[in-house]
Amino acid sequence: EDDSDVNSLPSNDSIVELWTNISTWGPCYPRALPERHRHRRLLRDRKEMSSSPRNWTFIVQYNSDQITDEDSIVYPTYKKNYHSSGSYLSTAGESLGGLCRPGFLIIGQGKCGTSSLYHYLTGHPRILPAKEKQIHYFRYHRSKPLQWYYSHFPTIESFLGRGALMTGEASPGYMPYPDVVESVVKRLSPDWKPSSFGDDEDAGVKAWKEHVRFLPKIIAIVRDPITRAVSSYKYNYIEPAMKRLKSGRGITAAGEQIPGKKSDKYYLRHHLFSFEELAFAELAMLKECLKPGGRGERWTYTNFGKRSDMFFYDSIQRRNRNNSTATAASDSLIHLDEACYTATKSKAVPRAQWKELAKEHPHKILQLPNLQLTQSIIGRGVYALPLGWWYEVFSIPAANKEDHIHVVCTEDMADTPENAMDDVTKFLGLPEFDFANVTNVGRYNVGGHRGYDTITKSHDDDEDDDDGMAEGSVLPHQDVDLLAIS
Repeated sequence: EDDSDVNSLPSNDSIVELWTNISTWGPCYPRALPERHRHRRLLRDRKEMSSSPRNWTFIVQYNSDQITDEDSIVYPTYKKNYHSSGSYLSTAGESLGGLCRPGFLIIGQGKCGTSSLYHYLTGHPRILPAKEKQIHYFRYHRSKPLQWYYSHFPTIESFLGRGALMTGEASPGYMPYPDVVESVVKRLSPDWKPSSFGDDEDAGVKAWKEHVRFLPKIIAIVRDPITRAVSSYKYNYIEPAMKRLKSGRGITAAGEQIPGKKSDKYYLRHHLFSFEELAFAELAMLKECLKPGGRGERWTYTNFGKRSDMFFYDSIQRRNRNNSTATAASDSLIHLDEACYTATKSKAVPRAQWKELAKEHPHKILQLPNLQLTQSIIGRGVYALPLGWWYEVFSIPAANKEDHIHVVCTEDMADTPENAMDDVTKFLGLPEFDFANVTNVGRYNVGGHRGYDTITKSHDDDEDDDDGMAEGSVLPHQDVDLLAIS
């Protein structure tokens, strides 16, 4: 062997320095080299090493257990004793070593086809699926460290072994909540918040690009609001109400027990509100809450824009200034769920919007689980309001359409799924891929809560992600044109 090859190899100290200074490769964090004797593994193939002595991907491959099954995807095991620096964003090292972060988040809306979109997308050969579709870290688990969150995504060895470029999750509960937007930023790109730069657009674009590159890209999916509302009514009101009534646990709006073990027809006729009844009650409340200067604007300002240390302070102040000089409709940021849907002290009538309904129909049921969904069968289809918070962070008008947020229509997914997926692929910056074989399999989580990995053939159901009742069931309704409530 030529001794010059040995002399050209980096020393142990230089390898450690090189490794320590590497923060990330693509979506993954390199594994640390805590013991000097482990560095000897890097020198086993000196010729190969000397040809590219500072290629850290090569270092990762030699410092990690080799993948024996090319078809396997390995997920990390979360250890509670991970070292934590106390910061949301740790540096490369033992804490995040070998873990990979998401390149995209599908944020919802619910009942719009998030399951189908996610499974189609993970059919791309350069995307690896998460351990589970819905992690909801930024909504329900954000008190846990990033290591816990990243343990839901494939390891760096899986990325390298599969030639993957990206992973991600789909949590439809993300879209409605501005605190989720704030949590995403604070966990993944600390010390930054949307700011107003006045006339200095260049400074604003530069700051935005500098920080948004640390964040996953956002994908939202929306559906015809009326179709979505009917689907939500079936799944979030009718189904849980039937389950509770038949078990004998149903309580009327007047607080009386409802007898169990009756037929569907009996409950539909005597104890369930129609879609129109719930929809009109909600619309009346929304009209009052969303009027200029109404509770929606006032509550949101107090809780998100009153103090300068608030994350969305600059955004809300800027929009308020624009509204004061505008002649068009208000452009205010409004936290729809928290500002408009107010609770009551009554267990039998848990939301203020239903008080009049309860007086008119005291024998019907309103006390159900998942009230945040039952209360907003219409509101969850007012997509502009929740998306406004996401656009404040993931889009900037002066950035030449370099948005980090993309909106998909459910109807496009159903009618021209390959074209819709091509648009998503381009948005994520992935190589082109023919999704025909993936989309032709069918749709996921359709026709009732059959499970997020359950496939329904395209001809088996008329509507994508319509988690409704079983075939043959009848909805209680009045002769009202549904388009009249849009």
